[in-house]
This record gives sequence, C-alpha cells and structure tokens, in this order.
Amino acid sequence: MANLPEPSSVLMRSEAKLSTEILVAWKDRFIDSYDVELQEWINCTVKGGVNGPSAWDGYVVAVTVDACVKAKHTGQIVPIFIPERSSFYIKQLV
Repeated sequence: MANLPEPSSVLMRSEAKLSTEILVAWKDRFIDSYDVELQEWINCTVKGGVNGPSAWDGYVVAVTVDACVKAKHTGQIVPIFIPERSSFYIKQLV
C-alpha cells in the first residue's frame, strides 16, 4: 500500500488538544492537477491533435492491476508480460 502525504492544514489548539483537519474529499486534493490536465487537452485539441492516455495505456494498466491483485491474494511475485505494441496504438502528439 502506498499513502500520499497529507495536504497541509492548519494546526488548531482548542480545549487542551492539538488537532488538524483531515481532507476527506479526493476531488479537493487533486483539483489543480485536473485543471492542468484539462487545459493541456484543450490546447492540443485546438491545434487539431489528441493528448492523454491511449487505449494501449489502458491495456497496460489493466494487465498490471490484474497482476497486482493476483500478487496480493497469493503473496507471490507475479510477472507482468506486455506484448510488443502494435503501430495501431502509437498516437501522434501535437
């Protein structure tokens, strides 16, 4: 398991306790990243291109996740085999 560091929050002292707020909305944690990603997609689209993950990227993620789940359930190292990528999946970035 991997944990991201907690976002900065204000330490509060009240009633002889020191506490911090816990961010529970995942969207708030990543909103700036989503804005950057969306703007990059818009800029590329305006130029007539495409940007972002491809179908091949999705395939590789699916194969990797399947191996991770199998490793978790078996406690064994599970190799990941990815065939050579067909030219069909090679995208042209602008």
